[in-house]
Amino acid sequence: MRVESLEKEFNVEVEWKGMELHPELPEQGLPSEEILRGDYFRRAKANLRRLAAEDGLAMINPTLIVNSHLALETAEFARERGAFAALHRRLFEAYFQEDLNIGDRETLVKLAGEAGLDGDEVQNVLAERRYQRQLSEVLGEARRLGITGAPTFLIGNQRVVGAQPYEVLRQAAIMAGAKPLQPQ
Repeated sequence: MRVESLEKEFNVEVEWKGMELHPELPEQGLPSEEILRGDYFRRAKANLRRLAAEDGLAMINPTLIVNSHLALETAEFARERGAFAALHRRLFEAYFQEDLNIGDRETLVKLAGEAGLDGDEVQNVLAERRYQRQLSEVLGEARRLGITGAPTFLIGNQRVVGAQPYEVLRQAAIMAGAKPLQPQ
């Protein structure tokens, strides 16, 4: 992934924060063709597939647009348990490569188990909504920072919005004064 490449090239630390794109959607999601219509979304999907292919990833257009709130709560739990990176990757694969509904509780429990978390504990966390307040704070921070799209990369004083080629992230890091790990 581009972010991992950036961490290998520059002295930067990546901290993933959650952002809900469609909090208004029901937990089961809605068919993507009901939401993502028109030329803009057709071009955006093609761009995402092209960028993914450049990274050697096969990416599909999900049939559902999901409400990601429970996935983000699960991610906050995973962060506390030291399994955030594994869960984050697994959620991405599940949604963009396997067309799974990452807003569905049973799916989340299964994916969290695959990422090394205890499924029963995840089930309890979701039933109790234990990380709802913590996620609310994370989402509030995103609003305060003016983040309105995903992904958004804040690199020093630079902001990169949307899925972008690696060179765009690299130039933002340079403009922000990030130091290369290996002399050029």
